[in-house]
Amino acid sequence: MPSSQTLGGTSRSGRVLGPSLDKIIKNVAWRKHAQLVASCKSAFDKLDSLSDSVADSSSDPHSPPSPLLGIPLSDAEFVLNPILLALESVYPKVVDPALECLFKLFSLGLIRAEIDRSSDTTNDNPSPSIAFRLLDSVCKCSNLGDDAIELSVLRVLLSAVRSSCLLIRGDFLAHIVRTCYNVYLSSASGTNQICAKSVLAQIVIIVFARVEEDSMDVNVRTVSVSELLELTDRNLSDGNSANFVQNFIYEVMEACEGTPYPKQLRPRLENENGDVLDGKGQGDSGDKELNDGFKSTSGNDQILLRGKVLSLELLKVVMDKGGSFWRTDDRFLGGVKQYLCLSLLKNSAVSVMTNFQLMCSIFTNLLLKYRSGLKSEIGIFYPMLVLRVLENVLQPSFLQKMTVLNLLDKISQDSQLMVDIFVNYDCDVDSPNIFERTVNGLLKTALGLPPGSTTTLSPAQDITFRFESVKCLVSIIKSMGTWMDQQLRIGDSYPAKGFENDSLADNQPALNGGVIPDHELNSETNSELSNAATLEQR
Repeated sequence: MPSSQTLGGTSRSGRVLGPSLDKIIKNVAWRKHAQLVASCKSAFDKLDSLSDSVADSSSDPHSPPSPLLGIPLSDAEFVLNPILLALESVYPKVVDPALECLFKLFSLGLIRAEIDRSSDTTNDNPSPSIAFRLLDSVCKCSNLGDDAIELSVLRVLLSAVRSSCLLIRGDFLAHIVRTCYNVYLSSASGTNQICAKSVLAQIVIIVFARVEEDSMDVNVRTVSVSELLELTDRNLSDGNSANFVQNFIYEVMEACEGTPYPKQLRPRLENENGDVLDGKGQGDSGDKELNDGFKSTSGNDQILLRGKVLSLELLKVVMDKGGSFWRTDDRFLGGVKQYLCLSLLKNSAVSVMTNFQLMCSIFTNLLLKYRSGLKSEIGIFYPMLVLRVLENVLQPSFLQKMTVLNLLDKISQDSQLMVDIFVNYDCDVDSPNIFERTVNGLLKTALGLPPGSTTTLSPAQDITFRFESVKCLVSIIKSMGTWMDQQLRIGDSYPAKGFENDSLADNQPALNGGVIPDHELNSETNSELSNAATLEQR
């Protein structure tokens, strides 16, 4: 056995592999895992004969790159094979040092490869690459039922995605997402569940940031665990768990280094845009599987209900963190129409407060950031999510209506959005009068209950509704005034287009004035149901 000073030789990769191989040998049952022990000893001998300088000088510029920095291609798989065998042993004491080794290799940028399930196994290359097999085995280790191993798996997967030297795309990225998703739903540890959710959110942020910049080497915002726990899973956190997970995420994100994946060897990341949206990046798990679950589950199934909520939370992360690139990208907007709108439609029937709050938060982002090109979709969801609750004066759910009033308070402060809603709906004879119905709904709520009516609201709740409604009405008036002042200052009497193919010139104001009669509200509600059915058929 080599001395502790020279474990693994003088190469950078060897100095990481050596101590881990030594720990594997010490923890393994020699008789049961004789092949693993022999493989570790052979790897020691090989690493002792290698150095970074020799490996670099002997590399052939025309040959495929070695997956292990400083180790020739012909030797890289040989010295990594013991780590693969340790992962496949399903023996926690052996798996743990193997996972620790991979975390260091990924974090230091020593493993360099492109991994995609479809391209790794072809007719010309029936055997997957060593990097592919290592990460695939890491994902399988999440099924061992050991809390410590689950955390180690999450740490390795996040470090792999975070590494700028490792390009993980397509179905394999979805495989990683699915593994984290399963840990979140099945782990016996509340801390591990929070950690899995946080890792998923961080992966989504990393992937979308890289696509937006078309680069592997980007500055990525670290996810805030406390923000993720604002609406759900607060029962899993006692304060210490949230702090532990936040430090866990910081450790992985700050540990990553290394030279980014060679630009001449990677495709333009903007071409991965479709993979991320269509479920091959962020989620066959996040969208396709959950959408399948929407069709076959009842609200009583707590596991699948948590899956629905997690899906909405990840969508919220995407919408919150998306930059200006996503507002004009046709493929992303196409994904919003195809997947996000369908998800909102199916979740609108789930009477769970957390779901409703998440949907309203996502819908707020749609209105504020992505409304261009989504006129028909917004025309369907606005009445379903906002007006349906706002116009219920007698028997409203207090939490639901407060959520809607908070939504209106936020969007009413955007003067251009208020004008866009008025122009593109109330001034369009083929669209619902969204602006007018919003103002009338706020007015009815502000006036309070009709004399002699019965309600489920307490006096304090009624006063709260009236106060919030008046505040929204004031914000709307101020926004409209602000917009008019801006037009007078710049000498432009037309608002910028907020939706596709619409402008103030195309739609003359057509407010009827006054309060909409109840029979008209009912008529528009029936129209909304018809429009929703049409959207779902798409």
